[in-house]
Amino acid sequence: MIETKKEALAQFHRTNIIRAAEKLFLEKGIKSTTMDNIAKEAEYSKATIYVYFMNKEEIISSITLISMKMYLNTITEALAQSTDIYQQYFNLCYSLVNFHRDYPFYYECLLREINVDVDLDETPKVYKEIYNAGEEINKVIGSMLEKGINSGIIRSDIHIIETVFLLWASISSVIRMAVEKEKYLSKFFGITKENFLQYSFETLLKSILAKGK
Repeated sequence: MIETKKEALAQFHRTNIIRAAEKLFLEKGIKSTTMDNIAKEAEYSKATIYVYFMNKEEIISSITLISMKMYLNTITEALAQSTDIYQQYFNLCYSLVNFHRDYPFYYECLLREINVDVDLDETPKVYKEIYNAGEEINKVIGSMLEKGINSGIIRSDIHIIETVFLLWASISSVIRMAVEKEKYLSKFFGITKENFLQYSFETLLKSILAKGK
């Protein structure tokens, strides 16, 4: 019981520090935010901050883990809404669109580089948890592709893991482009951001569909 209370208190302090860091990262940017800034915002001494986090990178990584877990739940729920591969694919695409809209900072964290030295004893626990969460997300998307292949909808010659990364790269890039170039798309092409997203997702899907589908 004593250990449980200790862990709960530690988690309370970690959460406060993370929330303070998130606020500053959004206001000042990650690079411009210092550990001193975070300590002041969280109303802790700098020494106390270092009790719970080795450095700023570990705080950032903890936020990344939060974003990964949130998106894992989001995509799992999105794909569970239908058994139709086509619908699942578009649910996947728009789950990321909505995640970007609702949690822009967490969205950017999703796309950060992942530390892959997870087998080293000195690798912090949070990096291993991020890696595992990422693998779970990839498995969810990979499972959708496998079902599509087995049902004859998705091409049987695709490489699952490479295609998962292709989808990640393509969908996330299209979302960024649609948001950043929304006015350009409207003025010079006469289309909305939503039109561009739908067209892009449909075109991407065609690249992995089996012939005749």
